[in-house]
Amino acid sequence: MKFAAFDLEIAKLLPENISDIKDYAPLGISCAAVAFNDKDDVMFWQGVPQLSKDDCQNLVKILQAIVNEGYTLLTWNGCSFDFFVLAQESGLFEECGNFALNHVDLMMIVTFTKGYFLGLDKALAGAKIKGKVKKLILSNGSTLDSMSGAKAPQLWSDGEYQAVLEYLRADVTQLIELAKVVEKKKSIQWSSNSGR
Repeated sequence: MKFAAFDLEIAKLLPENISDIKDYAPLGISCAAVAFNDKDDVMFWQGVPQLSKDDCQNLVKILQAIVNEGYTLLTWNGCSFDFFVLAQESGLFEECGNFALNHVDLMMIVTFTKGYFLGLDKALAGAKIKGKVKKLILSNGSTLDSMSGAKAPQLWSDGEYQAVLEYLRADVTQLIELAKVVEKKKSIQWSSNSGR
């Protein structure tokens, strides 16, 4: 099967410890990426301060072209988050709804099977794949040791574009690696907080 892993980073700066990110919509998209399981290159979209509506509509059209080339879109929480954000930013609700209905959301599989959410890092550990990027070198040469998606909007706003794109690249390429393991084993395994 041909997979194209999709992920995006939001542009909106949010307060800490919020319960539902969607309460702060529209969220904007600073950057997005697609990685393929049969190609080495990663496609990126980026905008400063964020992608415009036209940019987002173009992104939807390119995702449609990727699907028409025989790829199945792949996400981690894309049904609940990525395609929700893309629909709002592009205004193409039906098209993004079709993406959500016709793609593989690995986190949704766990949620529907087990009844709870699972972070990508836990699934990567269960598949013995290097975890999400935590350490990034910033443009001034300093090191950020605790990177997370929640920090991406502030970093983007601060002009740390390469650092955010590096983080995003790892997310989509690791998702492709996870999909390969899941496809081979026909299951998703993860490491619990207790180490099991």
